[in-house]
Amino acid sequence: MHAYYYCRKVVLFLVFAFASISRGYAQESTTLVPAIITFGDSVVDVGNNDYLPTIFKANYPPYGRDFANHEPTGRFCNGKLATDITAETLGFTTFPPAYLSPEASGKNLLIGANFASAGSGYDDKAAMMNHAITLTSK
Repeated sequence: MHAYYYCRKVVLFLVFAFASISRGYAQESTTLVPAIITFGDSVVDVGNNDYLPTIFKANYPPYGRDFANHEPTGRFCNGKLATDITAETLGFTTFPPAYLSPEASGKNLLIGANFASAGSGYDDKAAMMNHAITLTSK
């Protein structure tokens, strides 16, 4: 378990390091990263669970109170997620939509999609028990 948290910290550090380094380049030329595809659990879920029959939901207050419209968005935080901040740093004007949301179609998918689902994990049995999106179906 300790190795899992260590790897997670290293990955997050690398993502933020890349985002901060590439920020200057993104302003000088065209977009450095054309799209963001996100896989994960509640740490990066932007609302996929709002469209699933699961008890893990973040579509009620206090979630979203510090977000742009002060409404719950399905994010398991009161504001922006690390992926939202990374998207802003890379020069995106909007955030990739939750894959299960109605907004995830057509041109909206050109900036990427978020496949994260709270309650999911590496083991598909846990995700199925929680009615979350399994890793193999992502």
